[in-house]
Amino acid sequence: MTRAIRFATQTGGQPGGAEWIARAKRIEALGYATLSMPDHMVGGAWAAMPALAAAAAVTTTLRLGTLVIDNDFRNPVVLAREVATLDVISGGRFELGIGAGWLDRDYLGTGIPFDRGRVRVARLAEAVRLMKLLFTEERVDFAGDFYRVARAESRPATVQRPHPPLLIAAAGPELLRLAGREADIAAIVPPGIGVRELTPHDVSIEKMREQIAIVREAAGARFERIELSMFLDCVLTGDREQAVAEVAAAAKADPAVVRESVYRGIGTLARIAAHVRALRDALGITYFCLRGPDVERLGPVVRELAGT
Repeated sequence: MTRAIRFATQTGGQPGGAEWIARAKRIEALGYATLSMPDHMVGGAWAAMPALAAAAAVTTTLRLGTLVIDNDFRNPVVLAREVATLDVISGGRFELGIGAGWLDRDYLGTGIPFDRGRVRVARLAEAVRLMKLLFTEERVDFAGDFYRVARAESRPATVQRPHPPLLIAAAGPELLRLAGREADIAAIVPPGIGVRELTPHDVSIEKMREQIAIVREAAGARFERIELSMFLDCVLTGDREQAVAEVAAAAKADPAVVRESVYRGIGTLARIAAHVRALRDALGITYFCLRGPDVERLGPVVRELAGT
């Protein structure tokens, strides 16, 4: 399937409610396809679902997404009901991004056990299966290793059928395989986030190609229906080397990693647009979540490339 490029941006909130509403309207006017929110319990991020519901009420075409909900913080039956309600409120504009969790400080702040990665991934896989049943069946009986429900229901029925698009963010093999089996959108992220310092290979086209190959193998024939996505942290500048040095210093990262990272768009509008095209041509990625201080100034790139 040939897909057109589209753009999202991710934000954790704004100083106040009026600013949040104004921001959503500006993002829509700039041509972004989606406004997404993270799900962190530290760092000042807002609760995603009520904030996105407010944005839905003041926009008409902008899609609303989570990037990504931490599965460990939500009961899947409760989450399915929230997703369905937001999909109805928005007129079918919601995208459910979900992951296994990775930031230990989130778990410390909530008192929720931070289980081993394999346990978190297995729990996510089971939650995804349960939610898909809830979106498509009147009542659900389910008995798994982590969740057991009897005569569970999710109301209202979603506008998007069989359910809102499911995005799974994945770095390691187990999550990548889960994305291949279950996701409508596979968001490829660097391995080792929150665990160790990234290396140049972790953020290279070669590594992303290896990760996408895992998704493809797990997906089989359905791979052509999966939209590939990624973060792109952008800084608009006429002095790329100076910006690389500043970003590296702020992140306490190796400047070589910042300079070569496919997840970084640092330079002029033309350079960032060329980077997006190169990633689409080399890897088939068509859904780019732009982040950083210059999201609104990147409007010309969005207008030039969206839909191409």
